[in-house]
Amino acid sequence: MDLGAYVNINVDEYQEVIRKNNIVVPRLRGYRLMKYEKPVSKEDLSDMLSSCELRTAEDMIRSIPIFNNDNYCHEYSRYKDYLIDYYLPLHEDGKRYIDWSRIHGWERRNLKFEIKKNKKRIEKQFAVWDKYAGRSDILYIHARIGGGNWSYYYKDVINQPWFLEKVDDSYDSTYCDIYAKIEG
Repeated sequence: MDLGAYVNINVDEYQEVIRKNNIVVPRLRGYRLMKYEKPVSKEDLSDMLSSCELRTAEDMIRSIPIFNNDNYCHEYSRYKDYLIDYYLPLHEDGKRYIDWSRIHGWERRNLKFEIKKNKKRIEKQFAVWDKYAGRSDILYIHARIGGGNWSYYYKDVINQPWFLEKVDDSYDSTYCDIYAKIEG
């Protein structure tokens, strides 16, 4: 969830833009006027991509079964904590890293595939963000209609005259970022 967008829901400036442009989005979570936003720096994007590897690895280790690409079910237990310590040991500086020497065969292949997929999601989300950052005629809308939820709500959004594009949130695909063309 984008907490920065969430705090803008009741701000008068945003409410006026919403009213003027007749914008209605189901399961709304927040707004941002893109004129106030900056493109994501290469350093920040690089940090997100590298932290994605560790997050993905931990997610797949906690999945049931382990290293499952369709990881809808996760386990938090002492055993899974042991596996985290085994596959993602602590470096001298106290940070975890992926010990690739302990991951082999299909487990390694599945993990590399998921990391690649998640990195593409991050790159896509922020490429769209960067395309609109700084523009005074764009409103960013954060809503809980990403992923599978989109099939229930897309008709309410894509047929609107203000709709430009939608991209799922890379961290939680049940959320999405919708970009709207606005008038003053």
